[in-house]
Amino acid sequence: MSIYNWIQKTIFNIYEEWHMKSSNYDRNGFHIDGINNSLKNMQDGYIMYTEIRPPYAVKGCTSMKAVVGESKDLVNLNMEIFGKKYCAKDLSYDETVQIMRSFVKKSELPEKEKYTEVLENDSEKIKNSFTKLSELLIGDSKHTETFLKRVKLENMEDIEIAWYRLCEELVFREKTVNLDWKSGKDVFFHGIQKLGADLDLEINETVLDEKEDIPRWSKTLNSQWKDYILAAMDVGSDSYVLIILDKRAFHKAKELARDLLHRIAAAEEM
Repeated sequence: MSIYNWIQKTIFNIYEEWHMKSSNYDRNGFHIDGINNSLKNMQDGYIMYTEIRPPYAVKGCTSMKAVVGESKDLVNLNMEIFGKKYCAKDLSYDETVQIMRSFVKKSELPEKEKYTEVLENDSEKIKNSFTKLSELLIGDSKHTETFLKRVKLENMEDIEIAWYRLCEELVFREKTVNLDWKSGKDVFFHGIQKLGADLDLEINETVLDEKEDIPRWSKTLNSQWKDYILAAMDVGSDSYVLIILDKRAFHKAKELARDLLHRIAAAEEM
């Protein structure tokens, strides 16, 4: 460890050599309180996971990844130890924060009775969920087949790239619009008109307040629509990838995205 990194760690609680990854953060170096903040974002429903990786194996552990559990109030903690996968299920957020902080600050792992080895291979489930989501959102079977041939899907690292490529494909196919968070009402309204052109939807510009923003305009439209949802795809940036789905497709897309540790939600919730 360099003198600079030692000072950052000892005095400022900044771990320059450690890596943190989520859907909105992916780089080396973080303050220890970044763990608390990232898990708070998980608890509030903004992101699905937080992963930390040490610069070297800590008691054999090379990865610790917190994932939102079946209940949104609980966390599953996945670890890779000596090349094997383990999971501690149904932890509270507070407990998970303490475990991850101890891993970073004290080089400690949770008690062995808290986690068990994971034997199943989840790569097929990942591929299946991504394929179904692509089919659902792209719509055209030939376009979907062409798109999937260009995407590598072997593990969760591949999913990160594949997810953004899916967003790009949907923008290209004019199934979604990508708007900057500062977009004005005219840009937002034009985008929604474009998305809803072939749908039986009432899109009334007069109900949108000029002084509001994308989340509040989205909430207004969703309160008026009976059979459709203006949704957004999580892209971890200062933009909104908006898509209009019928309610059945929306709930299915939301479920499939969750399998991939990403979010599709009503646009006002993003």
